[in-house]
Amino acid sequence: MNLTLRQLRAFVAVAELSQFTLAAERLHITQSALSMLIRELEKELELKLFDRHTRMVRLTEHGEEFLLTARRVLSELEVAVMQSRESVNYKRGRVAVACSTVLAVTLLTPFMREFAQRHPGIKLMLRDVAEESIKKRLLNGDVDFSVGTQLNPESEISELPIFSDHFVLLMPKGHPLTKQTRIPLQAISQYPVIAMAPSSSIRAVLEAHLKRLDITLNIAYEASFPSTIIAMVRNGMGITILPANAHQLTSTQGIVVRNFGKSNFTRTVCTFQLRNRSLSPAAELFHTELLEYVVRHRSKLTALP
Repeated sequence: MNLTLRQLRAFVAVAELSQFTLAAERLHITQSALSMLIRELEKELELKLFDRHTRMVRLTEHGEEFLLTARRVLSELEVAVMQSRESVNYKRGRVAVACSTVLAVTLLTPFMREFAQRHPGIKLMLRDVAEESIKKRLLNGDVDFSVGTQLNPESEISELPIFSDHFVLLMPKGHPLTKQTRIPLQAISQYPVIAMAPSSSIRAVLEAHLKRLDITLNIAYEASFPSTIIAMVRNGMGITILPANAHQLTSTQGIVVRNFGKSNFTRTVCTFQLRNRSLSPAAELFHTELLEYVVRHRSKLTALP
């Protein structure tokens, strides 16, 4: 079946006005063109829709039934077109982003507050997950894009570096290394370390850097979330190495934070998106404004404690 919108609009106009002349005027077409549209529609449906009289036309029983369907289709189409236009104009939409818990707290949450104030019609969904799940969420189609630590590029995913931040050492108060203001990396191998899970990209970046310096960690515990690791440090279970802004996750009471000497010990934060999928207008706007936010707040995002 090959129905057209012109046929449906023509049918509804004739049904509502009961005259071909008035319906043709409403649609700004000739009466002969209108008659042809109605004949084509009746042929496609294999139904008689109107009883014709000298001046007036009346709907048949089949026409009455079809009028309900035609009006519903046209109404739903108008709503769909309106929503599409609103989406392009950023009046409505949906954006889902995956990121680590650290970046959710230090980057995404304050940015989302500003974005929501500017674009209240766009629904925002933040998936704060373990670092190793960020790309998986993207590949599964759960999110529009993700934000996390750069590591091992994948052919299906494009990466855009947005800033780099330093790693720092977190220790319980009273730990021997707290006496030093800057910690040499070699010193940490002497003490029990609480590390991110082996599958974490933060862990991979950390170990790659230490391997180049021929430093091996004495890993006593592992956990997937920085907030858990910080709690373990506070309870005197060991020391840990995390990105500098991780200490904003929770209270650092009972914890001492130190920088590492002159070592250029950093990780690069990127946005990730699928190469073969375009962002929706709302997601594209969110991504663009996120990059602008990073530029304005780079000093805060990369500041050492």
